[in-house]
Amino acid sequence: MKQKKHSTEEIIRILRQADGDGTIESICREHNISKATFHRWRRKYGDMDLADAKRLKELERENAELKKMLAESMLKNRVLEEVNAKNMVSPAQKKQAVAYVFGHGFCSERRACRYLGVPRSTFRYPVKLPQPHQVQLHQRIVALSRHYPRYGYRRIRAVLEREGWSVSRKQVQRIRRKEGLKVRPKPQRIPRQGISTGLPTQATHRNHVWTWDFIFDRTDKGSTLKMLTMLDEYTRQCLAIRVERQIRSDQVLATLWQAMIQYGIPQHIRSDNGTEFIAGKIQRWLRENQIKTLYIEPGSPWQNGYIESFHSRFRDECLNREWLLNLREARVVIEDWRLHYNTERPHSRLGYLSPEDFIQTKILTP
Repeated sequence: MKQKKHSTEEIIRILRQADGDGTIESICREHNISKATFHRWRRKYGDMDLADAKRLKELERENAELKKMLAESMLKNRVLEEVNAKNMVSPAQKKQAVAYVFGHGFCSERRACRYLGVPRSTFRYPVKLPQPHQVQLHQRIVALSRHYPRYGYRRIRAVLEREGWSVSRKQVQRIRRKEGLKVRPKPQRIPRQGISTGLPTQATHRNHVWTWDFIFDRTDKGSTLKMLTMLDEYTRQCLAIRVERQIRSDQVLATLWQAMIQYGIPQHIRSDNGTEFIAGKIQRWLRENQIKTLYIEPGSPWQNGYIESFHSRFRDECLNREWLLNLREARVVIEDWRLHYNTERPHSRLGYLSPEDFIQTKILTP
């Protein structure tokens, strides 16, 4: 016969019967308990009344809950220490951590998901393997990003679309972020004046405004390289980059004359107040050819922003990446980059077309 489990209140009532007229033997037969059980109850509950028994029961229940909470907290801390939860950021990493904890028997799947903040539906969702074309696209984005380390995700996307890939900007950005590919930010950088013969103007068509300026670099042995750059402000086409040790005013005129033969005659030409640009010989020559000059104010390079932006790209994508051994190598490398800039490099202000593509599609095509 199965023994009945007595509550604390029933035990107190049985002990109170023994304090009255009843004997221990008769009470034990009445309630179907042994004398050993009766004496054990007396040692534990002999001095209690019903109120004390209820209070003891509540304390035992609270104590059990506290023990459960402590064990839960210790188990959670052990799990988090085991998987190093601070370094888990992506959902994939969290899913791997849940699988590790559950697989090594630290706790159940439900608890592992709760400790690591992963919904069970997410953990059980089957991972879809990438399609072959997605793998190829991923590899191509990585290859282009390493070949053009100064290109951001917008320009990389423009190159991909030119190659025939259908991809969004966010997809390129997500893959580059996953691979840790990002453009390192550039450090911040912080007089005679010529007389302008034309009013400050914004280029509205091809050969409307040209701009030119100098930029300097050095070979591996420390020899100075002086470069004259020339740009069409409307098409962003690089018209010339002349590389010399020193460039005199007659060489400046020769470079300008060659550019005019190849690309046409500009209406205006913008520059700073460098000695080569404000020389009387150059000003007379420009006046004779009816080319108006636009000189910026001293200390105001932002007024010649097109050439300054071009210099930034030129230095970032060519000069800082190449190890130039001598003047001859510098001329070859820089001319190759100029051709790449004009024919292949996507330009954000041209709708991510290269200058040559912009001229063919927007100017020459009726």
